[in-house]
Amino acid sequence: MSQSATIFEPDDLQYDDLLIYPLEYAKAHDVTGERRHSHGASEESFLSCSSTSSDSKRRGEEESSSDDTPHQKRVKRHSDLSENSSDCLRVPGPYDKFRDFRDRPRTAYVDKTSLLFQLPDRFKYLLLRPPKFGKTAFLSTMNQFYDIHCGKTFMDYFEIPEGAGPCAEPCHSQDLCLVISLSNLHPYIDAAEFREELAYEVFFEVESFLEKYATELGVGELQTYLVDREDALAKVLALVKSRGKTLFVGVDSYDVPVFESVFPRLICPTLHPALVTPNEIAQLLDSYLWRPLEAAGDAVTKLFVTGTFSVQTRVLRSLVVPAPDVLQPCCGFTEEEVLKFVQSIPHEPTPEVPELRIRCGTYAFSSDKSIHPVLHPEILIGPISKLSSQQPRESPFQLLSSLFDRLPLESELTVPTLDGLVELIASGVVEIDPFEFGTRNDFDETSGSVSWSALYHAGALTRVSGSKSAFRVANSEVLSQIHSRIDTLVRRRVSVLEAGGQRFADALTEYQLEHPQPLLDLLGKVLCDQTRRSFGKVREPTLRGLLELIMRNADLVSCVPSKLPESTILPPDDTSCVRVLGVHTDHIYQWEVTTLTLRGIWQAANPNDTDTEPSAEALRQLHEELCQEEEERLLERDYSVWSTHLQAMETRPIGGFFKPEGLYAQVIAVGGARVLRKAGSAELIIVP
Repeated sequence: MSQSATIFEPDDLQYDDLLIYPLEYAKAHDVTGERRHSHGASEESFLSCSSTSSDSKRRGEEESSSDDTPHQKRVKRHSDLSENSSDCLRVPGPYDKFRDFRDRPRTAYVDKTSLLFQLPDRFKYLLLRPPKFGKTAFLSTMNQFYDIHCGKTFMDYFEIPEGAGPCAEPCHSQDLCLVISLSNLHPYIDAAEFREELAYEVFFEVESFLEKYATELGVGELQTYLVDREDALAKVLALVKSRGKTLFVGVDSYDVPVFESVFPRLICPTLHPALVTPNEIAQLLDSYLWRPLEAAGDAVTKLFVTGTFSVQTRVLRSLVVPAPDVLQPCCGFTEEEVLKFVQSIPHEPTPEVPELRIRCGTYAFSSDKSIHPVLHPEILIGPISKLSSQQPRESPFQLLSSLFDRLPLESELTVPTLDGLVELIASGVVEIDPFEFGTRNDFDETSGSVSWSALYHAGALTRVSGSKSAFRVANSEVLSQIHSRIDTLVRRRVSVLEAGGQRFADALTEYQLEHPQPLLDLLGKVLCDQTRRSFGKVREPTLRGLLELIMRNADLVSCVPSKLPESTILPPDDTSCVRVLGVHTDHIYQWEVTTLTLRGIWQAANPNDTDTEPSAEALRQLHEELCQEEEERLLERDYSVWSTHLQAMETRPIGGFFKPEGLYAQVIAVGGARVLRKAGSAELIIVP
């Protein structure tokens, strides 16, 4: 059965009032009891959860209307829309739920409901996705799918997919549903006060739950079960179990309290530091939430926990498992969904797929190559929403930007640093131990240091296709943020290497005058320097990465970022051609680039050790030889590389990697030591 979602565009769709789904709108609030922005948690607050009286009233109204017929709900929403009929495009508010999207007329959205039919009857999953990726919207969809109260109107909202089988229908509308959001819990209080706040948040949702399902549970007087907030959840779970009922439990933004206690000033710089510690919060969450859910046993047949970062507690670690691959596309858009979605919007040009991959990223949350990656939904929807009179949407990478700002220049620990970001760009890939994912916290509670897995979960990185440990930069927005942190550092390093030779700007001018050697020499020096820094690392710098660091460095080329050519390390990376900027912004050079690694040269020289990883010292000695070697001798050296055609290692001279003729200049990085070039017949492009 296909996992692709459906783009819904009603037959009576009129384009004067279009709404878009799914998306998340970040709404900042103060911290005096109102909701506020919390790293992509409260920004996704489509759920009814708040501690203020005004929000309580609003939620009570929503609950009382939860069983409205679709027609009744549709009339209400149409009335709301008419107040802003001048808007060409409309987007949902921050508290909209699944039924809000479905019941409004003239709505275009991506339907993910078919994925729910593929889930087992029992599960306890943890879903981690970057901020503004649609976690809360999907959780509200699950709530509607499993709610026993929604059985009568189920077919108004869900369509059983073809091939789902006879077991598909009984899986829905069978459970009592309890959803708890932790996005409103903040650590700017002491442990005793935080305990009271947590108990109240859980109590409030339990009270609403009892009111909703009083008939199913045979509850007459609610206060019988709500005498003490301390054990309200445990009592209600025991009641559900005694009545022979089953539960779907959703916990949204589970990581917010611990994250904010580690980085309080990251979220709200004007506040005093957190008073309750991460360890205290973890223990309280175990006591008031995770342990009661664990003790409920079979009564909780379905548990779905969502968040951005990995936050481990003793009980939670044994309670849930990572969401399976079948839910890979539950948040975000596949390329097919993006194209259909955009085509359903009037006057919106259909984007080119390569441009989409660069701008929105291709996020792969599984190492299974057969599962299609997804694009960031907010990056796609944000520009469209600006066409309307709605408020500008907040960047989905605001949190990531704050994390980047915390990185030190360097560190003895295996944590991200500014120097590590340079290595990431230079090699195009960072290796992350798979053990980090889901088995440990994404940040150190004592030092506040950020891990590579935290940057991945915040949306900075995506998996290299089919790999369990290799990750690359996700998209152009992330790459721009990295450049803004490292360009000055790279410029300082280049300035040191310029000593005794031509400056970078002069070398560019010489290249335009058809004197390429000064530029090649300078690129070679930068390559040598970066290679020496990589000894002992898994990855070596590449020519693509080198050009990204140098030729797209706004500090070096004296060019505003918007005038720079496209990235050399983002997809499509299956072509050997890249564009580099000349001394004038209207001069673009097309190069065909190749990287011959130091390891490949070592393996050719040691054919009997093909299964052996060379030591850092062996690579260092070989590198020094290559740096001093004459070009003619260098071209005669052998190089070993895996041949997909032969399905075996192939060895040939380095000079053989130059084609006899080429339209563009052929530029090859050799062993991290030299940059060689063969001229092309038409490498210069004049941009009007």
